[in-house]
Amino acid sequence: MEQTIKKLENIFKIVKKEKGKRENLNILEVEKDSLHAVLSYLRDNESFKHLALVSCVDWIEDNKFQLSYILWSYQRRVNLIIKIFIDRDKPEFKTIMNLFPQAEVYEREIKELYGVNFEGNPTQDEEFVLEDWDQIPPMRRDFDTLKYSNEMFGDRDSEVKKTNIRKIISDYTDEWRRK
Repeated sequence: MEQTIKKLENIFKIVKKEKGKRENLNILEVEKDSLHAVLSYLRDNESFKHLALVSCVDWIEDNKFQLSYILWSYQRRVNLIIKIFIDRDKPEFKTIMNLFPQAEVYEREIKELYGVNFEGNPTQDEEFVLEDWDQIPPMRRDFDTLKYSNEMFGDRDSEVKKTNIRKIISDYTDEWRRK
């Protein structure tokens, strides 16, 4: 894997490299403008044929979204995460469906949950999980989950206080032991 990373460093600007917590995991941060070329190179030349996942992280303090593209090489039995950062104020990026068609679903999910637009993805505006959602995307860190929950389901705090969870667990455990 070190040879592959050195090749990438010779061809592309690697912003940051990290070793994952697992032996077979490496993480590279690249400039967003080179992502498509990096992914294409890895798929065509380094046996990373499988896009395992595309994920998003909201770094609200930095006003950025992190997009992570998790690749798998069946031949080498290693994962490689390629991550980029995009502006939170203008959350747009080009689709990678031309490289990995399965990205369509991941991009739809990220569009719905974080509000990131993927230029060129024809299905990104179709509902994925949320039906008739009219709030800001719920995985953004500025989405107030408590306020939403209280508006949708009422104040359940008083009900929770009335319920003695320890008593319920104790009763259940005692009943289980008797059996």
